[in-house]
Order: sequence, then structure tokens, then C-alpha cells
Amino acid sequence: MSYASSTDKRFLATLDEWLRSQHEILVLIRYSHAAGAKAFEFFSSFETLTERLRSLPPRTCIIAFRQPQLPFRGVVDDNFIVTCLSGVPDGSEYLIMEIVRRMAGKASWFHHVAGESHAELRADLEDSRGLAVAVGLYPPWLEDTNDVISAVVPDEHGVVTTGIY
Repeated sequence: MSYASSTDKRFLATLDEWLRSQHEILVLIRYSHAAGAKAFEFFSSFETLTERLRSLPPRTCIIAFRQPQLPFRGVVDDNFIVTCLSGVPDGSEYLIMEIVRRMAGKASWFHHVAGESHAELRADLEDSRGLAVAVGLYPPWLEDTNDVISAVVPDEHGVVTTGIY
């Protein structure tokens, strides 16, 4: 599969259009040569998103989702856990993303976890008890569609080389 550059005008115009039509989009960031490391981040402004894209290392893959993702939002408590268990079918792959950055020294990230069973979902939510999270089905990221677009950060010469994810 060949990817567009994250600096490609059509890619950026699509992201800008999506952000003008809704209040946020979810972006999956897959880091190359990083043992499968990835990040999920919400963006509500095109400026913030493009600033983030410029900060990423070459070969990083960016996948953006047009449709709203992770619809269950709130602070994890008993009622929120019941809501999530009711809204996410048992056996479906889910994603939980904390919506406040974790910090460790100079590093910061939005903690996320995925699983497939209600037992895992309950345990993962318990691990984030008292924290603000977003929860839902794992976003469909494997193929570009009208609602999913991907690109790769080019090197300093503008060359796009896919990485090892």
C-alpha cells in the first residue's frame, strides 16, 4: 500500500474540511520502528492538528477518522461502567482512551487500551476509575474510505517511506 504524504494538500484539505463540519476528529498515530507503539488523539482545530503532524518523526503513519468515534464519554464510576457494558457488544473489539494526558518526566500521552470481552472492558475501565475517558468500538483503520484517510510523515527531503509498525 502506498501512502500520501502528511504534507499533501489534498490530505490536509480533507482534514480541514472534516474539522469544519464537526467539532472533533480522532487520529491514530502509528510510530515506525517503535515495537508497535501508537497513540490516539482527538483534535478540534485544524491548526492544532497540523502543528502535531509537523512534530512527528518521518515514517510515522497518521490515520484520521471522519465519523465521530468513542461515543461514551465520562468519568469512570459504577454507572459509567454499566453504560459502556450496555453499549459495547461482548466480543467486539473496543477502545478506551483517557482524555487527559498522563505525564512522566518530559513524556506525555493519552493512555489507551483495547480488548474484546466484557470482562476485559470492565477490568480496563476499573483501571481508569475516577478518570475522564472516551470509550467505543475500535475504529476501522485498515483501509482508507470516504470516512478514513491516512498519510505518512515524509523525510527531510519530502520523500514518503512507509515504516515498520
